[in-house]
Amino acid sequence: IDTKEKSVIVSDIVAGKELRAPYDSLVISTGASPVAPPLPGIDMEGVFVLRTLEDGVRLEDYMKSRRPKKTAVIGGGYIGLEMAEAFSARGCEVTVIERLNAVLPGFDKEIAASVERKLLEKNVRLMLSTGVLAFERTGTAIRVIAENEDVEADLVLLAAGIRPNTALAEKAGVGLGTTGAINVNRRMETNVPGIYACGDCAESYHRIVERNVWIPLGDTANKEGRIAGANIAGEDAVFPGIIGTAATKVFDLEIARTGLGEDESHAEGFDASAALVDSYTRAHYYPGRKQIKIKLISEKGTKRLLGAQAVGGEGVAKRIDVFAAAIWAGMTLDDVAWLDLTYVPPVSTVWDPVLLA
Repeated sequence: IDTKEKSVIVSDIVAGKELRAPYDSLVISTGASPVAPPLPGIDMEGVFVLRTLEDGVRLEDYMKSRRPKKTAVIGGGYIGLEMAEAFSARGCEVTVIERLNAVLPGFDKEIAASVERKLLEKNVRLMLSTGVLAFERTGTAIRVIAENEDVEADLVLLAAGIRPNTALAEKAGVGLGTTGAINVNRRMETNVPGIYACGDCAESYHRIVERNVWIPLGDTANKEGRIAGANIAGEDAVFPGIIGTAATKVFDLEIARTGLGEDESHAEGFDASAALVDSYTRAHYYPGRKQIKIKLISEKGTKRLLGAQAVGGEGVAKRIDVFAAAIWAGMTLDDVAWLDLTYVPPVSTVWDPVLLA
């Protein structure tokens, strides 16, 4: 990116020449890349990352040709656990290795514990508080050398997180924020006039902590792109921010969160309290009801809702969306407790789990 000439220099790989494209406004949306630590053996055949469609095709082709019996997943986040389920569905033995002491970093321990129980129930082996040191070839298998014990696998998936792609922006003098992603204002403008950034490479304004954070999610990227485009087209659009609402599904469990967790709230200086409620998704006499666990975090004194997390067999995202709207509106626990929510026995209890929490 030539900021003085306001042009982008690109390489035409097929023609073998460089081209220069002028711009009035430029949007950097370079996304993020999987974290692949420089461990011995990380580049060997059978060790994969999964970020792009091409990554998925390569992984699928390998599974079809090699038919692995044992798989190791490095990382217990969203991608790692979703892939653990996918490998299990293919009939593979699965081991998840996570360096932290719980799966799903970002969720509180009570919610993560429910997911861990489900994984064990489905015969997924968990190795928590375990770092990976290297990979070695042993015949046709791969030995994952870990801190506590080694694991042998026919296929290894690296799902140890992602990092923002900022190299191109940095070379152009675009500033980064404290998170390591591109720093932007709420119009998605960078420090360089005429250059915007959005998506997984950029920070986002967080409405609760009132500063930029890096929580890369697809819906956030879409909204930020809309704001950048609107401003380039002459509008005066301001990104209203995020509160960290996210969800995943692991086997037959739905897991979702919004706002701040309990430890996050304390770390941000809030005088916070937490409550945990176990309930059901349907009337007690109605067949097919599922358990649901909800954790609420609020500010003492004001009773302002700061965060919510849930795990259960169904209807989890619906409940977290209610809490997300409540946090967005600055509602208190008392406000939420009397919301007029839907009730019909097949989909709720008279006192919905949201109201009980």
